[in-house]
Amino acid sequence: MTENNDPNNRIKYIALKDIKPNHEQPRKYFDPDSMDELTRSVERYGVISPITVRSCGDGEYELISGERRYRAAFGAGLSEIPCIVLDTDGSDCAILSLLENLQREELSFLEVAESYKELVKRRGYTRHELSRKLGGKPYEIKERIDLMNLDPLVRKYIRSFKLSERQARALLKIRDSRQQVDAVRHICESGLNDSDTVSFINELIKTGHAPNVHINRIKDIKLLRNTISGAVSLIRQSGIDAEFNENIHDWGEEFVIVIRN
Repeated sequence: MTENNDPNNRIKYIALKDIKPNHEQPRKYFDPDSMDELTRSVERYGVISPITVRSCGDGEYELISGERRYRAAFGAGLSEIPCIVLDTDGSDCAILSLLENLQREELSFLEVAESYKELVKRRGYTRHELSRKLGGKPYEIKERIDLMNLDPLVRKYIRSFKLSERQARALLKIRDSRQQVDAVRHICESGLNDSDTVSFINELIKTGHAPNVHINRIKDIKLLRNTISGAVSLIRQSGIDAEFNENIHDWGEEFVIVIRN
């Protein structure tokens, strides 16, 4: 382990082999394309922003925040990584990890919801205790935790197609898991926005069948890109080797989907 010239001696370079992952890390999902991009950046420039760890004694450390950078450093073949070592025991590690990621705005609302649920279930925190430690109000903590009642496949669609939290909350109104899955598929395939999603689900609950809701079709390239990227992510998760590439030409943008045998 080496040290840099930080006058406060806060940043240390620690061997990756001496850092163990934290199984209570709030970030659970790592987009393959985003990770590849970060790994290439680390290969070229190194890890610019330190990760945070805590000492476990005997020269070993536990990761608190920065798992994407930690994984990218491994992928880039680095032997050590810049760290800020926090003086804390394991009891507050999960809270600190969540706070670090929330302050960096690195987590999706579903990852935050999952972290809240784990803190309540495993650590025994109440919603009021979490609101004092993390900020926010108890009812906001509850609303996030309630999102974990969505069917797991529905949550996968939400992540892959980057649906909003408002759309996720609307889907919670549907109690039947099969109907939830059918609804989220329709929302993703049709490119429904927030207000169309709410109207669609309200009518679905009222009538019991999918309504002919006016659909705001894909309006811009960004939404189209996210929709295709989300579909390819779902293909990958099913075990098929698929790749999505975007090429910029003078005449416009080209989207290419490659599926390998």
